[in-house]
Amino acid sequence: MAGGFKFTMLIPLLVGLYMKNTVDTENEENILYARTFFVIGKICELILYATLYYRISTQRRDKIVEVSEKDMQPPNPLASMLGIDEDDDSVEKEKLTHTEYDKRVLTGEIKQTLLQTCIITMIHAKWKVLIPMVVSVLMALVNKPDNALVRIYLLGDKESPDLKRPFKSKSGFADMMAPKKSKKKKDKGKGSRKARGNNKKKN
Repeated sequence: MAGGFKFTMLIPLLVGLYMKNTVDTENEENILYARTFFVIGKICELILYATLYYRISTQRRDKIVEVSEKDMQPPNPLASMLGIDEDDDSVEKEKLTHTEYDKRVLTGEIKQTLLQTCIITMIHAKWKVLIPMVVSVLMALVNKPDNALVRIYLLGDKESPDLKRPFKSKSGFADMMAPKKSKKKKDKGKGSRKARGNNKKKN
C-alpha cells in the first residue's frame, strides 16, 4: 500500500486505450483471449490470497494495534483536497493482534476483489465489453507489489514506517495533496505560537 505515483500505474490505461483503438472487440478469437486472460488472472489472485492467508496464520504476530471501523475502510482520495481531517482520535477503537488485523485486511481485499469480479462479469455478459476484464487484471498485477500484506509476508519487507499498522492506503492524488496539508498545519502551528508570543509581550 505504498503511496506515490509510479509510471507502471499507467500501463492498464495505456493497454485499454490500445485495445479501444486497434483491437476488434467483436472478434470471437479476441473475446476468447480476453476471457481466458481474465479467468487466469483472477485465479492467480485467489491463489495469492490463499498464500497470504496461510502465511498470516502460520506467522503469529501478537503485538497489539488499536483500530477503528474507519481504519478498515478504503481511504477518501478527495479528503485532502476538501480539507477533511480523517484522523479522528475520538472514535472508539478496538484492540487486535497484528495477526487478527492482517486477517481482517485480507478479508476486506478478498471481498473487494470478488465484488469487482462479479460486476465486470455482469458487464461483459450484458454488453460483451472486453476492456474492463483485461484492465482489471493488469491493475491488480501493477498494484500487488505495493500491497502491505504482500510486502510483509511474501517479499519479506521489513516493517518500515509506511507498513505500520493500521496501514495507510493512499492514492497518488492524496500523496500529492499531503505536503500542502502538512504545510497548512505547520503554518497554523507557527501562527498559534506567534499569537501566544504577542500575548506574553502585552502582559
